[in-house]
Amino acid sequence: MVSPGTRNSIGFSFYGFNVRMTASDPVRLSDIAVDFSYFRTSVPGKTQTPDLEIHFYDSASRPPMPRLPAAQHTPRNVVFRDKEISYLDYGGRALARISEKGKKIEVYSDDRHLAHEAAYLTILSYTGQYFDRTGRTRVHALGLETGGRAVLLMLPSSGGKTTMALNMLQRDGVKLISEDSPLMRRDGLIEPFPIRIGVRPGTVFPDVPDSFLLDIQRMEFGPKKLIDIEFFSDRISGPVPISAILLGTRFSAGDSSIKQIARRHAFRPLVSDAVVGLGLYQGIEFVLQSSAFELMGKGRLACSRLRNCMGCLRRATVHRFEMGTDIEQTAETLAKFLKEIAAKHESVGT
Repeated sequence: MVSPGTRNSIGFSFYGFNVRMTASDPVRLSDIAVDFSYFRTSVPGKTQTPDLEIHFYDSASRPPMPRLPAAQHTPRNVVFRDKEISYLDYGGRALARISEKGKKIEVYSDDRHLAHEAAYLTILSYTGQYFDRTGRTRVHALGLETGGRAVLLMLPSSGGKTTMALNMLQRDGVKLISEDSPLMRRDGLIEPFPIRIGVRPGTVFPDVPDSFLLDIQRMEFGPKKLIDIEFFSDRISGPVPISAILLGTRFSAGDSSIKQIARRHAFRPLVSDAVVGLGLYQGIEFVLQSSAFELMGKGRLACSRLRNCMGCLRRATVHRFEMGTDIEQTAETLAKFLKEIAAKHESVGT
C-alpha cells in the first residue's frame, strides 16, 4: 500500500527521447506501462533531466486557473493560454497544465480512463515530433517483418490491420514491426514502433493471460481491450530494410488477391498516411503553437516526411491487396505473400 503523498515513477526511452512519469496512485502508471512496455526503461535520476515529464494528480489537487479566453477548440478539449502556460480542459473532467516550454505536463483528474488516454495521446504526439526531428517518419500502416525485410500494409482506420497483425503473429517466420505506425527512414530502413494492440469488443484474438490485458474507455470511440505488446516480446522485429508496400482495399465479395502494380500508385497513400499523417495522433504540437510563423514550419516538415517516403518507395515493390469478406482466406493470402518475400531474399542472400 502506498502511503499518502508518496510518488511512484516509471520511465520510457523512445530512441533517445526520455519520458518520466509520476503518480501517487500506482494504477495510473501501470495503465500507461501497458501502452509502451517495449520502451520501458529505468527512471531518469535526479541529475538527469528527461525530455518530457508527466505527473498525475487527483482533482482535489487541481490548481485554480485564471480567467482566460479559449484559444482553441478540439473534439477532445478546449485550450487556454496564459503566456508560457497552456491549459487543456477536458469538459471539466480533467485538466492538463503544460509548462516549461512543453516539457512538463500535470494531469489533474479522478477519471482513471480519461487521465490514461490524455497521457497516452500526449506521448504519441511528443514522440512523433521527436521522430520527425531525428529523420524518422511515422506511417499509418501495419508493419511486418519476414526474411529480414519489411512489408507495410496500408489500410484506413478500422480497415483490418489489427486482425491481420494478430493472425500473422501466430505464424512462423513473421515478426511485428508495428501494428499501427512503423517508422520510415530515407535510407529505406523501417524501424519498429511496437505499442499496445487495441481490440474492439467482439474481436477474436489469441489466448492472452489477463496479466497482459487492460480494459479502457475512450473519450470518443468507446471501449477497447488493450493487449500489452510484452506478450509478443519474442515476435518483435528489429530495424529492417523495406521490401514491399501493400495497398489494401476492402471488397464486398470475392476472394482476396495480391498483385504487383506500378510504384506511382503508392504516392498518394503515402502522402495521406505519412506526410499528412492521417490516422496518426498529432495534437499537442498544435496546442503549443501560437503563431502563423510556427505553422509555416510545417512546410519544411512535409518536405522531410516526403523525402523519407520517397526513399522507401524507391526500394520497395508496390502491390494491390484486394481483400474479400472471408477473413481466413484473406489472412492466408497475406501469409503466402510473406513467405514468397522471405524466400526471395533468402535465395539471393540479402
